[in-house]
Amino acid sequence: MCKIVTDEEHEHIHSHTDDPLEIAEMLRETLAEELDSMSELAATWHMIDDETIQKKLMEAVRAKQKTISLLFEALQESEKKAWD
Repeated sequence: MCKIVTDEEHEHIHSHTDDPLEIAEMLRETLAEELDSMSELAATWHMIDDETIQKKLMEAVRAKQKTISLLFEALQESEKKAWD
């Protein structure tokens, strides 16, 4: 296990795994964070009236949709490995 220290207040434990259930759990957490981020981005898009900025934000939303889709596919693959 590797320990990454960013400063005295924030320490992160960094470890590697090949266990499908642990991978699935990490992917679920990442997916939840991305979904929260998508909600915040959509709310920002909704509050801005500038059409040019809205178009850029919509591009960001679409990119985030692709990211979420890929994360979900990875989660499904990991779960399949865990239960096969």
